Amino acid sequence: MLKKNIKKEFKIISSTLDDLVPKNHLLRKINNKIDFSFIYDKVNNLYSPRGRPSIDPVVLVKIILLASLYNIDSERKLLNEIQVNLAYRWFLGIDLDEKVPDRTSLSKNRNGRFRNSNLFQEIFDEIVRLCIKENIVGGKLLLTDSTHIKANASKERHETILLYEGPNEYNRRLDLRAKALAYKVKENNPNSKRNTFGGDAKSEDYLVKEKMQIKSITDSETGYLGRPGKPKGFHYLNHQSQDSKYGIITDVYVTPGNVNDFIPYIDRLKVQQEKFGFKIEEVAADTGYDFPQVHWGLDQLKIKGYISKKDTEEKDKGKVFPPSKFKYDEFNDIFICPNNKILRFTSVNTGKYKKRSYSAKHIDCQNCSSKDKCSPSKVARRIDISFDRKSMNKNYKLIDSFRYTEAMTLRRIYCEGNFGIMKENHNLRKTRKRGIKNVLEQCLFSALALNIKKLIKYSKGECKAYIKALTIQFIT
Repeated sequence: MLKKNIKKEFKIISSTLDDLVPKNHLLRKINNKIDFSFIYDKVNNLYSPRGRPSIDPVVLVKIILLASLYNIDSERKLLNEIQVNLAYRWFLGIDLDEKVPDRTSLSKNRNGRFRNSNLFQEIFDEIVRLCIKENIVGGKLLLTDSTHIKANASKERHETILLYEGPNEYNRRLDLRAKALAYKVKENNPNSKRNTFGGDAKSEDYLVKEKMQIKSITDSETGYLGRPGKPKGFHYLNHQSQDSKYGIITDVYVTPGNVNDFIPYIDRLKVQQEKFGFKIEEVAADTGYDFPQVHWGLDQLKIKGYISKKDTEEKDKGKVFPPSKFKYDEFNDIFICPNNKILRFTSVNTGKYKKRSYSAKHIDCQNCSSKDKCSPSKVARRIDISFDRKSMNKNYKLIDSFRYTEAMTLRRIYCEGNFGIMKENHNLRKTRKRGIKNVLEQCLFSALALNIKKLIKYSKGECKAYIKALTIQFIT
């Protein structure tokens, strides 16, 4: 039988806001699990002891959190939703007859009072500590990856500028090692011209690199991305570390989109060790982190690195004897070619990446049947290797182990899985904001939203068997 709802006047009912919110609502679970009062201590120094009462800072933070929890990327839309959503009002403690904070108040606090503080980072860290307390973070195996976020900047509005890039700590150390070894080789073979070390020994000016870079006029802190296989345009890069136990995000760091993945990696591991007291034993990362400075840094921290090795097959295509075919004898510090000829250490390559050079004897190459394709030039075959090859080999030896497969499987599940969820459900697909600090705030709250949902789910001990079974399924 067809029923029609006839327009009628609504009843006046006697009910509290608490009665109208479902008992199993996510916001109820969050409110029961997390005491947000710790925020008051963190913002106390940002408020004057005199003047008019402010909007509750906990309410302001919760409003920003709601945007990430429910994938709302507009402040105006967010406040309109709070106006009509009973669960949002209940979570914020705003009764039905109370006014929702206006957009101006939210923006002034967000971009004014809180801007020069470290509040949002401290809130993120506090939730990570709560996850540690709930025993859903182990801190022994960390999984790292990065993702690009499309910047709010036009590709058309840009300029090309000249940048001067100074040496970092690793490059200074590498430079000193290369210089010392080059001088030593020069002493042993003073007639050789190839061992001369470039640059002034008393100055670091020769370490400063010049490069032309495309800079956005709209947002000067973003970076232009133009690498093959990547979307062209201005982007930010969100570097993120996850704990392997349940995929809780333990570190978020934002750089311009043209910064390589590996650049801040070792420093971010040190930050987590210092901040949370992690005793990191292992890490897992993809080929974007397969660089000498990463392997050396992990070696210094006594951390095993499960890092995918760069594929050099395409680079070596067409060569009869690519470098990968040469066997290294660590004890004698020599390379042996596939025709059993020896390449000895002869010089230091003081170019951009500073490597040790190993060369075969001229007569050995001249009499070799594969010379035309192995070393077409008149000179003998030469191989250049990193100064930190020992640290690199230490991690490369782990590649065939079961633990490597397990760690890389967890990396795919949690790193790629978390980014997928955050982009789909928690405001990470693009940004309306400009400036690294503002984009970092967006990334922190996106990660915070996911961490809180995982905290609610896994602190009860649920799904542990499922995660283990899922990992085994991926491995096999």
